Amino acid sequence: MPWCFHLLVTLGPLTAVALVFLALYLATLATGGKGYAPGWQVRCTRCNKTKDAGEAGLIRIKAASVGKVTFGYCSNCQGFRWIAVERKPEAAESPESSSVSI
Repeated sequence: MPWCFHLLVTLGPLTAVALVFLALYLATLATGGKGYAPGWQVRCTRCNKTKDAGEAGLIRIKAASVGKVTFGYCSNCQGFRWIAVERKPEAAESPESSSVSI
């Protein structure tokens, strides 16, 4: 039996959910109030301002999503907007840095 199912049966569903949120809260405190989301960014869907997801306080570990949006505050628009959570674009490789020689 998986450990999460055992925890759910033993402690009850509300206690198990509370423990998950407590673990996420402690992880946020351990990073100095900032999140941990390497390779992710948040973008305002109205003004397109982007910010590192970790600096915005998100925690994404081994996460994958397509088209994730959340409701949040944009400091550029000065209002609540739909905020897109997306992977950071990879830097395009320049022709001079390629390892192919002619």
